Amino acid sequence: MDIVELGRNAGATSESTDCTSCELRASEERYRNLIQYLPTALWQVDSRRVGEIFDRLKANGVCDIAAYLDQNRDLVIHAGNVVRVTEVNRDAVSLFRANNAAELLKPIRYLFAAAPELAKRVMAAHFEGRRNFIEETRILAFDGTMIDVLFTVTYPRPPEQLDTTFITIQDISERLNAEQQLRKLQADFTHAGRIATLGELATSIAHEINQPLAAIVMNGETSLRWLARADQNTEKVTELTSRIVSNARRASEIIQRIRGMAAKQEPEKRLIDLNEVVEEALLFIRPDIDSRLIDLSTIFGSGLPRVLGDRIQLQQVIINLLVNSIQAITLSGQPTRRIDIQTSIDEDGSVVFSVFDNGPGIAAADLTHIFDSFFSTKDTGIGIGLAICQSIITAHGGRISGSNRPNGGAHFRFTLPVPAFADADSGVVDFMRQTHQPI
Repeated sequence: MDIVELGRNAGATSESTDCTSCELRASEERYRNLIQYLPTALWQVDSRRVGEIFDRLKANGVCDIAAYLDQNRDLVIHAGNVVRVTEVNRDAVSLFRANNAAELLKPIRYLFAAAPELAKRVMAAHFEGRRNFIEETRILAFDGTMIDVLFTVTYPRPPEQLDTTFITIQDISERLNAEQQLRKLQADFTHAGRIATLGELATSIAHEINQPLAAIVMNGETSLRWLARADQNTEKVTELTSRIVSNARRASEIIQRIRGMAAKQEPEKRLIDLNEVVEEALLFIRPDIDSRLIDLSTIFGSGLPRVLGDRIQLQQVIINLLVNSIQAITLSGQPTRRIDIQTSIDEDGSVVFSVFDNGPGIAAADLTHIFDSFFSTKDTGIGIGLAICQSIITAHGGRISGSNRPNGGAHFRFTLPVPAFADADSGVVDFMRQTHQPI
């Protein structure tokens, strides 16, 4: 091969190399543009230093990384210092209220300023070899603003570039605010339903309160007569006074129950016994049942697991269902009136409440609409009772249904799921507030 030919080959090789370099630069430019214009805040992170630490821990037999990090908090701090942000996009700069991208190209610890425990969970997911980690949390922007966000991490796997971990952070403040407003509207709707129900039960409630008050008056008058006698009987007066105190407490308890139903307060979920909730609900409505000469049968399932629920709201559902049965039976003119209540466990392990009546049942055309808002079969009905029942049971993770019995009458039924921790000590969960930390 002569010198001229060598020169041609060298020139061709040089041109090929230049072309390849141009293609690489163009590809890199397209990649950077893609990152910059993604409609979400994105961080590109080099997490190789932590990956090397994890490899050594696994070689030394560490399996439970969460427990290890609890005992070695310095490792979490160290990771926040050695894992660095290598690139961010425009939305990331805007989200953190930064002046430019350079302010975000530093150790990653600033991402966890508002939620330090989040860093541990992100590390645990990396150690366990998960592909993604997703959690609702909060971040602290550089101007001091706390922002509700959806925090997502995508971890690399061989043969991918192990120096590239992607973090995306989406501002969900507006969504959470909208959800909060919706929950408030639902709570107001439910409260209005309770007030309406108490109005329907006014006669029954008045009768229930009147009983202990009448007993107090009677025992007080009798006590005064004994005190007016010349031969005062201290033992008899003491007995009468004890009855007065007992009936006063009973009246107070009735008033407290009514106040609980009428109060406008944030619902709370607790581990509760459904049988107890049903018995308390019956205290409101039993006088109404008795006054209408309705036979009431109750069969309570024994050993029911506790469910996670708001006691007042579940009582509201039970009372609404019973009021509907009472009204249906009364309007039907049945000579024999009967309501049967049962609690049990479903085949899937859910706790079940059922109410059966021997009224006229539900018209076939109405069966698919009975839980619709403002649908009512009564001339004076406003159609919110069953709609509220459905919203409450749905919020509890359960199901509610209405059907006709084969021999006449209606059957309403709702189920509530049993939480995995139902056998643990009773706890409190505010289910109207969505916290960002795992329960």
